[in-house]
Amino acid sequence: MMQRSGYFSALAATVLFLPSLDRAPSITKYRIDQSLTQEIDATAAGGARQSVSFNTSSFVTVTLTDSAGGKAIRVVVDSMRGDSATPIPAAVLDSARGSEFRGFVERSGKPSGLVVTSGTGAAAQVQGLLSDFFPWIRSGLKVGDSWTDTTAKVNGVGADSVTVRRVSAYKAAANETRNSRKAVRVVEDFSSSVAGTQPTPGGPAKIEGNGTGKGAYYVGADGGYLGGGWEQQSTLKVSGPFSPEPLPITIAQKTTVTTIK
Repeated sequence: MMQRSGYFSALAATVLFLPSLDRAPSITKYRIDQSLTQEIDATAAGGARQSVSFNTSSFVTVTLTDSAGGKAIRVVVDSMRGDSATPIPAAVLDSARGSEFRGFVERSGKPSGLVVTSGTGAAAQVQGLLSDFFPWIRSGLKVGDSWTDTTAKVNGVGADSVTVRRVSAYKAAANETRNSRKAVRVVEDFSSSVAGTQPTPGGPAKIEGNGTGKGAYYVGADGGYLGGGWEQQSTLKVSGPFSPEPLPITIAQKTTVTTIK
């Protein structure tokens, strides 16, 4: 809005009420369902082959606000829960409620990683559950559009952090209807590399490896994210003082995101 001083004197104190040029923030609630199966061969450390499978569901509120060069994104955890096999304690998931993460979506549609901005220490422990749920979106997508992207995201902090680098190929594949709205289905194929460290009872563990994945998601005509799903498989090795040789790990993960009306 124009400044009061100067403008009023020019119009002899005529009162004008100008509409705001800023668009109202977009607020959407999502449900994020994830399943993960991990197998580790600990025979080199005198152990056995171990396998764990678990499922989690996260409910979040996402606010997108127009900002210079794109949109600011704010993610608030409404609730999280896991099944009985989930290695993250239920108390941690409960404590994550109300945690806030912030990021940015560039004008091109590329999202940045989410950074913890408020909440207890539980927020950092569940950050990995949210790190990839929000994809590349923008208004005006047309069938046949394609692009590539490279990202690097850090989950955790300090000695308990893992960096995932991903190279993705996107293509707007078809016009479809999603939640009674016209949408473009975008398909994604990606490859990834993983490197980092995590503390264990036997000492610090170094983790490294590679993975591949694919999925599809939906973008409304206004650029709104309408959900989607991905699957990925990773082959890793973990090494440390607990084993004379690196231990192989395989991980299969599935993520499904849906909007909540």
